[in-house]
Amino acid sequence: MKYKSDAFLFVDAEEPKLMGRIESGVLKEIHLFGRSSMVGNIYRGYVKNVLPAMDCAFVDFGEGEAGYLPMKYVYPLPYRKSIKGGDTVIVEVKKMPLGDKRAVLSTDYSLRGEYLVLLPANRGVRISKKIEDDAARTRLKRWAEGLPDRPGLIVRTEAMACDADVLEREYLRLAEIAEAIEKERNFLPPTKRLRSDNLQASLFVRHPELPIVINDHAVEKYISDSYRTVYDPSFSLRGLAQYRKQFDELFFGVVPLPSGGNIVIDETEACVCIDVNSASVKKQGSFQAMRRSVNAEAMEACIAQILLRNISGMIVIDFLHGMDEEEKAEIAERFRRGLADDPMNSTVYGFTAMGLFELSRQRREASFPAAYRARKTQNRERIKKEISREKKL
Repeated sequence: MKYKSDAFLFVDAEEPKLMGRIESGVLKEIHLFGRSSMVGNIYRGYVKNVLPAMDCAFVDFGEGEAGYLPMKYVYPLPYRKSIKGGDTVIVEVKKMPLGDKRAVLSTDYSLRGEYLVLLPANRGVRISKKIEDDAARTRLKRWAEGLPDRPGLIVRTEAMACDADVLEREYLRLAEIAEAIEKERNFLPPTKRLRSDNLQASLFVRHPELPIVINDHAVEKYISDSYRTVYDPSFSLRGLAQYRKQFDELFFGVVPLPSGGNIVIDETEACVCIDVNSASVKKQGSFQAMRRSVNAEAMEACIAQILLRNISGMIVIDFLHGMDEEEKAEIAERFRRGLADDPMNSTVYGFTAMGLFELSRQRREASFPAAYRARKTQNRERIKKEISREKKL
């Protein structure tokens, strides 16, 4: 099957294993294959202690250090007044531990489907903001509110084109999962992972029309039961020149722009700063025309790099200054459109009084460059231990 000039998904089984999406030879998405992010996972845990002065509790959920449970994330609402040490709770990880910060937990756990998100500890109904058609919003809200004994529910954008039968089937499936999770509440051991949010399945489900190119026969056999696969031992993201260059550039702080300018990406623990530079741009015409051109290129590059590198958290971009309000509004709107299909939630705040552009993107784990380096270090340590063990035999 010919695929290399078309769009396709891939799994590169060379260690560290990678998966992602390529369109017309351009790398559009990349992740560690088989990586473990706790975000979205659901656990049974127990409350170690409650700190009223900090308006929070600490919960042992079986993944090392106890997680941080703010009272504002405790549902149902009446439970906030009675929660105490020793209580068994079902929690979802909302944020990964980062540096000195603990994992952030919530008892308002969610079960995600293709069209719906079920919130067993909640009661409200929300319709995706991306569904702008008033008639569709009314129809979907009426359907959701008419469900008997309904828990909380979010109706996703993909539900807009679905009829009620399709939505009801998914609702019943998610309700069965919720019931099974609730039955686990008081079992032993006190801590247990009850459900994982699988990124591999998420990538494959989001692009069901694309073949998955795999260069390892065992991995291909494992995945082919559920997805359309193409076994190609010659494929290698890091071994083929047209892909290797794109892969290496993910680790560069400076990203060149077509005109000769560049953006500089600097990740810190507090936020990600992106600086736009005119650099070696040939100054033809007015400064205003040059600034508009460089900022337009930088805007597209920033969106692409945020998605490709999985940059998340607070993001601050310093565009070339001197823009009028119309230009600023155009940039904000382009970011909203560019991130509209992103599975991670994002919020575009726009320009501050200091002229800096701000947005935030849901953090599920470290950026791809940081996660890749960490995985390589883990693999080296594992190999060292195996060699040491062999020498002792």
